Amino acid sequence: GLVVHGQGGDRSPVVDEPRVPRSRGREHTFQTNVDDWDEVREHLVRLVHELAADLGDDLRLTRRIIVKVRYAPFFTKDYGYTLQTPSRDTADLVAGALGAFDRFTEHKPVRLLGVRFEYVRDA
Repeated sequence: GLVVHGQGGDRSPVVDEPRVPRSRGREHTFQTNVDDWDEVREHLVRLVHELAADLGDDLRLTRRIIVKVRYAPFFTKDYGYTLQTPSRDTADLVAGALGAFDRFTEHKPVRLLGVRFEYVRDA
């Protein structure tokens, strides 16, 4: 494991290729707890648009979207939604995020909201 690697016991070759992320995400912590789930839903749609805009031309084909909710005080839950067809289209990403969001059945006050795009792995 890590100890063997740290002691120079790892014989795997060193590669100089840049690491390609398997996913990208964005989170927002609310200043005060949000108990209106329609408002949380609006924030989620905004987060998806912001993340897509952040990635711009680097937005890769997304297979799965994960939505994370941290309830007040600190209980965290996440749900994923797998797209039928991988996409980079913002409307598809929003629909997938809302598909994951709709799996949350406990509508307690929310402190943090996050979304993550999991990319199709290159062959």
